[in-house]
Amino acid sequence: MNEKISIRKVKYEDIEQIVDINIKDWKKVYRGIIDDDILDNLNGDKKIKKWKKHYNIGNVIVAEKAGEVMGYCRYDDNAVYENRDIDSEIIALYVDCDKLGRGVGRKLVEYVINDLKIKNKSKMIIWCLEKNKNARKFYEKMGGRLIDDEKYFEIEGRTYKEVGYIYDIKN
Repeated sequence: MNEKISIRKVKYEDIEQIVDINIKDWKKVYRGIIDDDILDNLNGDKKIKKWKKHYNIGNVIVAEKAGEVMGYCRYDDNAVYENRDIDSEIIALYVDCDKLGRGVGRKLVEYVINDLKIKNKSKMIIWCLEKNKNARKFYEKMGGRLIDDEKYFEIEGRTYKEVGYIYDIKN
């Protein structure tokens, strides 16, 4: 399949597609990782309102093909971590779970890394849920190095362990 996927900055009109991808992915990918009642009660309207209010804050890009958003990424090029020389972070990376295996995630990560190189950044981190095996394999395949730090994600009063992957940007 020769698909022409382009990467571009997010537009206001992309918000509903982004939220749809986010909720669909959470419900499918995080089933068995995040408690079912949390997944079953995800609220698209709330997320749309939040995105509309803050969509132009920070770096947000989308992968698009023929006008359809296939995935998105939000990243920070000014991240600060104590005791580490990390200066950037991918905060969110989501690819429509029905469109996996088409290189969308790879193109998004490559775009971010190239942008960070231009901005003279040296190390990037991405965190993911420890039990999200597919994401972890992807981050390793993309050159991420698992670190021994851990952090925790909290939602609805419940806590889930995350692991981090570091990428050397300057290489």
